[in-house]
Amino acid sequence: MAEKGGFTQRLHKIFSNASMAEIARQLDLPHATIRNYFAGRLPSPEVLIRIAEKTNVSLNWLLTGQGEVYAGAPKAATLDALLEDKIAEIVEKRLLSFELRNAKTPEKNSFQNFFDIEAALEKSGDPHKVMKEWFSFEGRSYPRDYGVIFFQGWDSFTQEEKIEAIKDAKKVLDRVLAKSDLKKPRNTKTKV
Repeated sequence: MAEKGGFTQRLHKIFSNASMAEIARQLDLPHATIRNYFAGRLPSPEVLIRIAEKTNVSLNWLLTGQGEVYAGAPKAATLDALLEDKIAEIVEKRLLSFELRNAKTPEKNSFQNFFDIEAALEKSGDPHKVMKEWFSFEGRSYPRDYGVIFFQGWDSFTQEEKIEAIKDAKKVLDRVLAKSDLKKPRNTKTKV
């Protein structure tokens, strides 16, 4: 099996010492998942393959640190590829901004009406309070029994990592709640 510390060093190397949040974005994985890898947990085979495909490194090298680093010729960073990535990032941010501005909230629907994670975090410093405030802002209740693995090690996070962890947790919780809402029976009437 691969040496865990060595894997973390190789992960840093292939992503040019990018932040955990940036690596999570590039791999389209939750921030907490990437944080687990840096804490010593090895990725699943599917994620290892995703990393190898994204970075063009050999799976053997990624796991063991032995053999050729790249699977074939290393990917060259071209101006076209960089521009494409940047455009995709801008479009993604614009779409998210549009969704947030058009989301129905308890107050009113306006372009200025979106939840400010940074301000909520500065006010309380507690991720659960921020999540509760965010759900309240959307006119929903934050589930009390939601044990968030995303916030383990909270005190060691940078401000950027805290914001990313909250966003990841919200995204996962929204997905889980949406699935559970689909499973609920609709308009079932009980006879008295």
